Amino acid sequence: MNKRSMSTIAASLMLTVGLVLAGCTNQNEKGEEAPPVSVNVPVTVLTAKQESLPNEHSYMGSITAENAGTVVAQTTGTITKLYVKKGDTVKKGQLIAEIDSTRQQLDVGEQESKLASAIARLEQAKASQAADTEAVSSTKSLAKQSLDNAKESYDRIKVLVEAGALPAAQLNAAEDEWLRAQSSYRTSTQSDAKDLAGIKVSSADVEAAKIALAKAKRALADTKITASMDGVIDQLALSAGDLVANQNTVAEIVSLDHVLVTIQVAEDSLSSLKKGEHVQVKIPALGAKKTEGEVAFVGLSAARETKLFPVEIRLTNRELAFRPGMRADVTIPGSQEQKGILLPNKALVEQDGQTYVYVVKGDRAYKQEVEKVDSLTDAVIISKGLAPGDVVVIEGQSELQDGAQVSSTHYAEKGE
Repeated sequence: MNKRSMSTIAASLMLTVGLVLAGCTNQNEKGEEAPPVSVNVPVTVLTAKQESLPNEHSYMGSITAENAGTVVAQTTGTITKLYVKKGDTVKKGQLIAEIDSTRQQLDVGEQESKLASAIARLEQAKASQAADTEAVSSTKSLAKQSLDNAKESYDRIKVLVEAGALPAAQLNAAEDEWLRAQSSYRTSTQSDAKDLAGIKVSSADVEAAKIALAKAKRALADTKITASMDGVIDQLALSAGDLVANQNTVAEIVSLDHVLVTIQVAEDSLSSLKKGEHVQVKIPALGAKKTEGEVAFVGLSAARETKLFPVEIRLTNRELAFRPGMRADVTIPGSQEQKGILLPNKALVEQDGQTYVYVVKGDRAYKQEVEKVDSLTDAVIISKGLAPGDVVVIEGQSELQDGAQVSSTHYAEKGE
């Protein structure tokens, strides 16, 4: 092989190598992904173990006032005076506010005047009837006598006319006299009845005036807004000078001497709950100390969705430390002891109607579907899906996917 041939082959090899290198460089420049780098997700884990739980259940509830009332306006007008402020203690019937009563006062004065006039007319009618009684009686007696005489004369003349002893014209005259006597007697009787009717009308006018006055006084009383119950002013909706409409809310009153804790209870605890029985209640906002409450009401039917029964616990609130809206944890004896694996509530993941946890095996975490039999205040009892010794993720699971590589830190329980 001559030198020229060798040079040609060497040039060809160098060109081939250059093309290969250029192709690799172009692939990297086009952004082809590099091999994935493994990242460990930091998580906190807890080793599952079988536990026997006390024969009791804990339920979380909310405090409400046992007695609460709304004060509403009974008429429309402008608030002229406000006698209380939020936080004031009031008694039932205590004056809270006043509405401008100018119109109502004038109406009361007018109705009082009308009543006085009606009473005067009645007294006048009675006096007139009494004064006329003697005269009416005398007139009526004379009219009756005249009627009797006219009748007797008519009967006598009629006999004589029929016997031919007197002309018929005298009978006609006697008949006319008898008719006039009848009219006079009726007039005397009607005069007496007219006096009695006037008294009845005047009496009715007096009663109507009394009713109108009572309504006017009621309207005047409605301008004074009073407390509907003993308690503390919790909300005050208006200020002096505000316009208020009939039935508008003026104030909210609550009585905190006793409060209620409302919880929703599973059926297996109902046998332990009877009205009047005592249970333990803890108010987390006030520390770990428990107080004793009394069962005030046990629901007769369960809620359709949750199958839980409403129960109300009554607490004596001597220091007024229990406030509406506070959380309350109620401990109630159960009908049987619970056994299972106890996990913090935060370990559970709810998704698409399923409940699962992440179980760590080696350096990876895997989804594990579980079933729970009961929920406590801060924990849950697992009946299926876990076994003692399983390492369960209790923190950091929001960053996990099934099979994710993890870096585990064991949860150190207090006292261990």
